Amino acid sequence: MNLEDFKSFCRVLVPSEVGSIPTHSRQLVVALLVALTWATGALGAEVVPPGTPSPLQRAFRSAAVPAWGQLTNGRSTKAVTLLSVQTYIYARVILETRRAGEAQRQADWLRGLDTDNAVVASALNRAEVTSQEHFDRRRDLLFWAIVAGFYGAIDAYIDAHLGDFEGDLDRDRELFARVDPGGRSVELGLRF
Repeated sequence: MNLEDFKSFCRVLVPSEVGSIPTHSRQLVVALLVALTWATGALGAEVVPPGTPSPLQRAFRSAAVPAWGQLTNGRSTKAVTLLSVQTYIYARVILETRRAGEAQRQADWLRGLDTDNAVVASALNRAEVTSQEHFDRRRDLLFWAIVAGFYGAIDAYIDAHLGDFEGDLDRDRELFARVDPGGRSVELGLRF
């Protein structure tokens, strides 16, 4: 896609005066994804052999399925760690959602009873507070799930660009020494 095609595509995505906020948000997200994809191609992203996913594709893989990008990069230890953390967070989100739903159902049931009774009113208050605490924990966990997913995508992208940086660095290191008997000097060094 050349620059003129991209500009005309962006003009199409400009929201009209009529439309809902979710429609505008979807158009913005699509425009940002297209711009990111175009920019990585237009800025001279590295050429990858056929059949090998690009760094951007590896980032999208890791964003779609936890640790897929790390596995594609050959970082299995990092993939297992990231998958474990994200699985734990997702399991806690499901657990907190269930607990909040149970507390909310109990509160709804208690509202149907005689709320003038002090015991029922106390139980209703406790159920509502418990429900809200679980919903708050779920919200916090969802935030951390988004952060972990974003971290996984960025990590896969960076690892794909670095490739075998440590191996290249090890191969390029050179220990050298120069001895000049006439000038009575010795030079030692490490070149990398």
